Amino acid sequence: MTARNAPITRYTRRIASLLRRAAEQDQSHMTLSRLVELLGPRAHRLLLLVVSLFNMVPGPPGYGGTIAWTTCAIAIGMLMARPIRLPGLIGNRKLPLNVMVRASEQVVRVANILARFSRPRMRWLTGAAANLPYAILVIVVSVVMALPIPFINAIPNVGLCIIAFSMLNRDGIGVIVGLVATAIGLGVAIAIFVGAFHLGMAAVGSMG
Repeated sequence: MTARNAPITRYTRRIASLLRRAAEQDQSHMTLSRLVELLGPRAHRLLLLVVSLFNMVPGPPGYGGTIAWTTCAIAIGMLMARPIRLPGLIGNRKLPLNVMVRASEQVVRVANILARFSRPRMRWLTGAAANLPYAILVIVVSVVMALPIPFINAIPNVGLCIIAFSMLNRDGIGVIVGLVATAIGLGVAIAIFVGAFHLGMAAVGSMG
């Protein structure tokens, strides 16, 4: 299988094409609910890749938390084997479409490069049976990433991106790499959280 015909290459080209088509209709922003509708309410894995990539793009205050809870909602839909339905508070959040289009085009280029090294292997780690543990992992990680602490979501999100990419490309080795990156990220996030807690307690103590 060539990189051009790899599953992940086809998926990322589809994302870019759909977003470009929406932008050509003179839309400036797109709600998260509309994004789910566009890519498919049952395209859990594809949407997990998209939102994890969006989480790497800097945004306004509250953006990271919104994406984290969106990730959690998608994973819950996967866990329950049901179509994705975002709560209004999250689903009505608008994202700038021009930024999404540029990001999707970059993703296509990166996917073309990564697909040269990633290929279907150890498929038992990426089959339908993996949906349950995958969804539970994403829910746990997204709840941690939703904590209002700066930089707490960066490394775990990289791990989720690798897993999502590998799941779509049926690459079990990539899933293992993503799990390691996620574990490291969670360890760093916990360390940051504990450090912030101790700093807060020290600050409160100094005021006493």
